Formats: sequence, structure tokens, C-alpha cells
Amino acid sequence: MITITKAVSKNFIHDFIAKFQNMVGLNLTSYEDMVQKGVEQIKQELEKRNIKVKWFRYEISQLSNGSMAIMFYGEVE
Repeated sequence: MITITKAVSKNFIHDFIAKFQNMVGLNLTSYEDMVQKGVEQIKQELEKRNIKVKWFRYEISQLSNGSMAIMFYGEVE
């Protein structure tokens, strides 16, 4: 079993834009970018440590306004 956790945050400008996009019903691209950034960090760590997994899951939790934790867990081959 392996677990990797990354905490990512966005800056004030991205937060302001996301709030505006949410009000008018647009995609929250700054949040999507933040999730993608965390997933990429986890992928890089797996490659760096040369870890192969049979199955995996991501769990995303909001930590505070403008930050989130992305937890990766799975079974090592």
C-alpha cells in the first residue's frame, strides 16, 4: 500500500477570478488548474521513486479557502 499527500493552493487573483466565474456559471478553471497541479506533483513523485501501482484512488479535500489536499493511495505492484 502506498499513500502520497500533496497540499496545493492558489493565489489571491485566481481566487477572485474563480469567485466571479462561479457567480456567472462558468467553469472554475483556477480550481481545475490547482487539482491538475497536485495530480502532476503526485505523478512526478511516483516516477521519481519508480513506483508502479496495481490500482489507485485520489481523494481531494478542501483545507481552507483557496487550498486543498490531494491524497493518492493504492496498491504497489
